[in-house]
Amino acid sequence: MKNVILVGMMSSGKSTLGKKLARLLNYKFVDLDKLIEKDQQSDIPTLFAQKGEHYFREVESRLLKEQGLQQGIVLASGGGTPCFHDNMSFIKEMGISVFLDVPAANLAKRIRSHGKDDRPILSGAASLEETLQSKISERLPFYNQADIVIKGEVEASHLLEILHPLL
Repeated sequence: MKNVILVGMMSSGKSTLGKKLARLLNYKFVDLDKLIEKDQQSDIPTLFAQKGEHYFREVESRLLKEQGLQQGIVLASGGGTPCFHDNMSFIKEMGISVFLDVPAANLAKRIRSHGKDDRPILSGAASLEETLQSKISERLPFYNQADIVIKGEVEASHLLEILHPLL
């Protein structure tokens, strides 16, 4: 019963796909960002603003490692989670890692349709697509370490077919 850890940029579909996949596998779904908010009793933008990114990344890494003690979970990581504190190595140890590789233009469209300014790393960005593309380029060396790379959209049932031999 291996865990499945979804990595990728914000709005790449980690939470949406993760919930569906967890149901199909009869696993528990864990959203790392939601865990952080519960643990810190604060939303992420406020946490970033009041305590800074370094503090946020420390909390994120601690909670990720706590989740690694469980079995039978589908975990949606935060967009930056794999890029700090050797988290990607830990993610690979805790289960099967899946990179949801979604183009910047698609991410920008999803973020705009979401309508909330709840992405601290995008605050004040002149061009959303350029900022996203820059972040993708910065994070690709981490994301590309994932066991499986999914380009574009994928249905949970199709991802399950891909994962099945590895579980």
